[in-house]
Amino acid sequence: MRCLSLKAGLSWLIGVVLLATPLIHISILMTHAGPRIRAEDDASLRLTRELVVVAIASLQETEDPRPALRRLYESLGSLRHVDVKVFPDDSSSVLGLTQKSRSGSGGVPDWFVSIVDATPRILIVPVMIRGVSHGRIAIVSDPIDELAEIWSDVSRLGLISLLVTSMILGFVLVAVRYWLAPFDSLRLALAALESGKSGVRVEPRGAAEFRSISSALNSLAATLDRVETENQTLLNELVRVQDDERKEIARDLHDEAGPCLFSIRAGAVALSDILSEKAFDLSRVREICASVNKASDALQTLFRGLLVRLKPRGLSEFGLSAVLNSLVASWRASHPEIALELVCPHDLSSLDEAVALTAYRVVQEATTNVFRHARARWSQIRLEFEPMPRSTKDGPEFEDIPGLHIAIEDDGVGIAVQQSPGLGLLGMRERVQALGGRMSIGARSAGGARIDVWLPLPEEEDNG
Repeated sequence: MRCLSLKAGLSWLIGVVLLATPLIHISILMTHAGPRIRAEDDASLRLTRELVVVAIASLQETEDPRPALRRLYESLGSLRHVDVKVFPDDSSSVLGLTQKSRSGSGGVPDWFVSIVDATPRILIVPVMIRGVSHGRIAIVSDPIDELAEIWSDVSRLGLISLLVTSMILGFVLVAVRYWLAPFDSLRLALAALESGKSGVRVEPRGAAEFRSISSALNSLAATLDRVETENQTLLNELVRVQDDERKEIARDLHDEAGPCLFSIRAGAVALSDILSEKAFDLSRVREICASVNKASDALQTLFRGLLVRLKPRGLSEFGLSAVLNSLVASWRASHPEIALELVCPHDLSSLDEAVALTAYRVVQEATTNVFRHARARWSQIRLEFEPMPRSTKDGPEFEDIPGLHIAIEDDGVGIAVQQSPGLGLLGMRERVQALGGRMSIGARSAGGARIDVWLPLPEEEDNG
C-alpha cells in the first residue's frame, strides 16, 4: 500500500473536514425541516378551522346563508399554507386530495420531498346552518410553500458553502505547499550528506520547527566537515609519519646495519682465509672474533631500538605499570628540572593488549607535550579504574561500564580555548575513540592543563 506524503495527507484531511462541515449543516437543516413543516401545518390548520367555525356560527341566524357562504368560500381560497375545498355531502369526493396537493411540487425535487416526509393533512368541517347541511369544507395542509422555502435555503447554503469551501481549500493547499516547502531542501541536504558531499548547508526558513531542524542539520554538516577535515589531516599525517619512519628505519639500516653486516662478512672471510693456512696466528683469530662480536652487539642494539620504536618493549611481558615507570624514569633523567609523578594504585598487568598500548601512547604523547610546550615545573600522571562517564545536562554522570581513567595534568601555561588541537592530540583522540573511550581537554583550577581519558575495559578484565 502506497504511503501518502505529509503534504497529501494534510490536504486530504483539511479538505474532508471542510467538505464535511457544510454537509453536516445541511443534514441538520434537512433533519429539522420535517418537524418545522408539521408545526407550521398544525398552526395553519387550527387557525383556518377556527376561522371557518366562527364564520359558520355567525350565519346561524341568516335567512338565506348561501350568498354569505359563497363569499366565505371565495375568501378562504386565498389562504397561505392551506388549500380549502367545498364538497357536497358524499364522502367519495374527498378522496385523492393529498395526492393532488403533493403533485404540484413548485420546483422542489421529489427526492427532497421524500426525505423531508411532509405529508399533507386534512380537516373536514361540516357546514350545518339551522340543522340543514350545506356540504362540507375540506381544509388540506399545503407544505409546498414551506418546502420551497427550505429547499431555497438548502440550495443557497449548499452553493455558498461549496464556493467558500473551494476558496478555503485552495488557500489551504497553497499554504500547506508553502509551509512544507522546507521539507524538500532538508531531503536534498540529507541526500547530499549521504552521498558524502561537503559544505552542505540549509537556509533556515519556514516554521520554528523547520528552523530548528535546519540549524541542527547545519550543525551536523559542520561537524561532519570538521571530522572529515581532521580525518584527512590525520591520514596525511599518518602517511607522512609512516614515510618518515620508513625512511629513518631505512637510513638506520643502511648507515648502521650495513657496516656491521659488512664487518661480520669481512671477519668471516678473514677467518676462512686464516683457517686455510697451515699455521695460523691465534691472536689474529681472536682479534677477528672480537671485531665480529662488536659488530653483532651494534647490530643487536640497532634492532632493539627499532623494536622499541615500533612497539614498547616489555609491554606484553612485564605489563603497563613497568613500561610506564621506565618511560617516566627516562623523562626524569633527561629533564630533571620538571617534577614528574606517576600514580598507579592498581595492578595493570592484566589489561588487554589494545587497552594497554593505547594507554601507553596517550601517556607518551601527553608527557611529550608537557616537556615540549607546557613550560611546566610539575606534572602528574594518574591511572586508576573508574566507571565510564556519560554527558548529561547537569554534568557528567557515571555509568556501570568499567573503565580505565588516565589523568595527566601540569602547572604550565595551559591550552588556549581558541587554540585548535595539534596533530598529536588529534591522533590521541582517534586512538581513544577507536576503543569506544572518551577524552576531554581542559584547564586546571590552579593553572595549567588537564587531560582526562577513559578507556572501556572488556568484561573478562572486569570479572578478573
